[in-house]
Amino acid sequence: MKPKFILPLLLLSSIFYSCSKQNNSKQEPDIDDKNLTTCAAGAGCSFLFTEQADFEGYTNLKAGTYRVFWSVQENSGITATLYIKAPMPGKSFELTKNDILAGKIQFNRSCPSCYMAAFKPVDGYVKGINITPDKPADQTKWLVEAKIFLQANEYPQLKDTVFVKQYFSPNFVMN
Repeated sequence: MKPKFILPLLLLSSIFYSCSKQNNSKQEPDIDDKNLTTCAAGAGCSFLFTEQADFEGYTNLKAGTYRVFWSVQENSGITATLYIKAPMPGKSFELTKNDILAGKIQFNRSCPSCYMAAFKPVDGYVKGINITPDKPADQTKWLVEAKIFLQANEYPQLKDTVFVKQYFSPNFVMN
């Protein structure tokens, strides 16, 4: 091959390579709206979120820099609450095991008259999509799917899994 043809060929290949790298931008997570989490008969459930929030401990919401989602399921005196700290910017998000280990997920199961082992999140994923991105924040709905693997604090051989897939509604009162 002649040298004058090699330079344009190298130039074209580098252009195509750089264009293909730009097309690999982050895509929205894939969540189908089938098989949503249901509330057991006789139980009470809520799926809410607020913005510019954070949490400390298991029950205290406070002002912060996150969008906080929480799922509460109450049945037969047992209350299970899952808190999720998601980033504020964007119309979607994904959290990984690293985020879970960094404390962006909290899970609490309480029962005043039960003896229960405390569990901590150790693995899993969370992904969410704003399904009404053109509406004001207090009118939006998010579809969130979370699968969180839990391990007992004192008894690591005890494990559990929490799965939630549901539409979360705004609650800026933080009740």
